[in-house]
Amino acid sequence: MVLEAESDKIPFFKQYFSVLILAANIIVFIWQLLDPAGQMHIEYAFVPAEFFAGQKLWTLLTSMFMHADIVHITMNMWFFIVITDNCEHAMGHIYYLIVYLLSGLFGSLLHALSTIIITGDIIPGINLSDIPSLGASGAIFGLMGVYLVLYPKNKFYLPSATGMSMRKVNAGYFILTYFIAEMTYAIASLYNPFGMGSTAHFAHVGGFIVGVIGAGIFKAVKGSSYMKKKP
Repeated sequence: MVLEAESDKIPFFKQYFSVLILAANIIVFIWQLLDPAGQMHIEYAFVPAEFFAGQKLWTLLTSMFMHADIVHITMNMWFFIVITDNCEHAMGHIYYLIVYLLSGLFGSLLHALSTIIITGDIIPGINLSDIPSLGASGAIFGLMGVYLVLYPKNKFYLPSATGMSMRKVNAGYFILTYFIAEMTYAIASLYNPFGMGSTAHFAHVGGFIVGVIGAGIFKAVKGSSYMKKKP
């Protein structure tokens, strides 16, 4: 688990959209668990083949608030909580929400495009573009891109190799390393889609790119004034 090493004194509950997004993800997950069919309401997940056919386009949005299981949502929401307050506090509520949503949307679109490149049946009778995808990861990777641009010198605590202690690293180093790994996995998935598990790595890459661009535009306009904002 990743932790911020130093308190930035930014009150999480004053970051209104962050609170709403967290609540929405939890509520939607509970709703998924209550699916009478026991299918986690998979019909609301994003299916690239349906998107290219012009069907269920709204799943681009609904899939951003869905998760596959308790581990999936716990990991996503944990890191979301770690970084989201800084991002919303720095960029302001509305611009933060725009960047968050665009990161998730573009992440899904890049994932969909990757399924065109990866042709043929991955499983007999099933094309990759027919497999549903869901999760907030694309949008959260967008926030990672924002954090990299705006707070590269902040510190994170990471578990040591043994897991028995924590080590302190620069946020910029951690996030950039993480992104390089995701880019590597994404490229590898073009040749072996399930070689690194069932993760939609291109969704992560797409979200991260939008976050970096969004934060870069914000910083070019506002400079470093966000660092002087009162918590």
